[in-house]
Amino acid sequence: MSASRKHSVSAFLMDPGYWRTRLARMEEVQCGLVLIARPDLSTPLCDIVEWRLRAHDGTRLWGLRGTSPFHPTSKGASIREVAACALPSVDSLRVAGGSVDFVFQVPAGRRLEDRVLDLVRVYQVAVHGGFDPHDIRLVPDDAQGCCDEFLIAGGLLQRGLV
Repeated sequence: MSASRKHSVSAFLMDPGYWRTRLARMEEVQCGLVLIARPDLSTPLCDIVEWRLRAHDGTRLWGLRGTSPFHPTSKGASIREVAACALPSVDSLRVAGGSVDFVFQVPAGRRLEDRVLDLVRVYQVAVHGGFDPHDIRLVPDDAQGCCDEFLIAGGLLQRGLV
């Protein structure tokens, strides 16, 4: 798991006590994962599935997962997000390289704490889907640099709090 670091995060935002209780409460809400085949979005080079799940607070998250039919075993997974005003689209170059691409839409008005826990929830779905935790990368949008939620979620994962 990796997230590039362009700036450091406040120690307060990385306080283990602050996150432990939130992560524990997150486990009380069932994920309710639903997978829907999307042949309309798939191509001969990329199989696309739409997924929906419940976040820690019951908010519905949705996104896409792209896989390559030519790679029997994946070369890891990437987790990305797009803003509420953008539609998720699978990164076909990532998929062509053998990686599984998870991309989801952040609900409008989502607080930083919620966005961090959303990333953690999608990460957990990837782990439960059979991916080695070390082969899952949190990939922030290059245009915006490394968003705070990626820095914080990456720090929580590195510290073993998830």
